[in-house]
Amino acid sequence: MHLQAAGSTDRGPRAVNQDAHFIDVDLGLLVVADGMGGHNAGEVASQMAVDAVVQFMRATHNGKEITSPFPFDPHRSRAFNRMDAALRLANRAVHDAGERTRAHAGMGTTIVATLIDGARLVLGHVGDSRAYVLRDAELRQMTVDHTLLNALGGHAELDHAMRHVLTSGIGMGTELVPALAEETLLAGERWLLCTDGVHGYLDAAGLHAALSARSAQEAADQTVRRALDAGTADNATAVVLTVG
Repeated sequence: MHLQAAGSTDRGPRAVNQDAHFIDVDLGLLVVADGMGGHNAGEVASQMAVDAVVQFMRATHNGKEITSPFPFDPHRSRAFNRMDAALRLANRAVHDAGERTRAHAGMGTTIVATLIDGARLVLGHVGDSRAYVLRDAELRQMTVDHTLLNALGGHAELDHAMRHVLTSGIGMGTELVPALAEETLLAGERWLLCTDGVHGYLDAAGLHAALSARSAQEAADQTVRRALDAGTADNATAVVLTVG
């Protein structure tokens, strides 16, 4: 199985880019994080969360065993447990930093990450950064946003601002239960990780068209460019994985 991955980011109309991302195919790790708007030091939170995930994945790569502060679920794969621990550690790092430093009080971030182990992919996310897969010419959203609207079943009568209020995020509390899933990778499919500055402004047709570009880099670049052209009011970040 041949994997290629690439990313693209743009601050859009914002003064600061609060998004962060990481790509390492050899490590099997892709991460996208979005410092939450309206909170202090969102750019610090997103980079800190990404760094915490990367550090843990490197420390446990190639069967390396370290003592984890979280219990190991024997009914789940090692990769699944690693993703769970990495996201929980990221939450702890961001939350504790916010508690220690007044300038960082209240900071937080969303996150979406994939960990590839052979032909399996573990997907983890917190907040409203999303993962999609383009498989057999069909685009599927693989994550469900942690928003007030979805928490209320998706049918509540809420004004526009309240519909997008996050119910979970990295750094929002001392404990975290990330959303996790495991998928089998299939030749020919493409995965997209992106922030709401992308998916909030591109419909399924726009995302599908961008992901159909020739290479992972072109697909990531086109995704961000289309979001900017669509008038995104936020930072825009996309990471694309192609499976050959």
